[in-house]
Amino acid sequence: MNFKIQGFFTTLIIGTVSALTISDAISQKVNAEATPSCNNATIKGSYGINFTGTFAATPLAEVGFYKFNGTGSFQGTVAQSTDGTISTNKAVSGLYSVKQDCTVLIYGDGSLSGIIVDGGKEIFLIQTDPGSVITGTFKKVN
Repeated sequence: MNFKIQGFFTTLIIGTVSALTISDAISQKVNAEATPSCNNATIKGSYGINFTGTFAATPLAEVGFYKFNGTGSFQGTVAQSTDGTISTNKAVSGLYSVKQDCTVLIYGDGSLSGIIVDGGKEIFLIQTDPGSVITGTFKKVN
């Protein structure tokens, strides 16, 4: 085999190996970024909340402030409208559990199930108690 052909094949092999190595590194980075990794500390801190819906066919709306301790419990204060009856400065507290896939369960006055988004800056939730059709959002307070 002449030197030009050997040089071509050597360059081709080195180029192919380099391309495969770079492709694998990019793939691993994309997969690492696409696979969430959360725990209770992911939502440590203060969040503004907003919920609307119905419970037992009664309209309900709620806004407030929750503070998560990073280890599985929270406390807060909310204002609530239940069928037009307003209550303010209502204390709330409870427990929460975050799974590695960034899903969260929150137990307080009711049971909520949700997903943590944007690295913990926001949480989308739905109440899971029978008879409820309530959804809401928690937004991180800076």
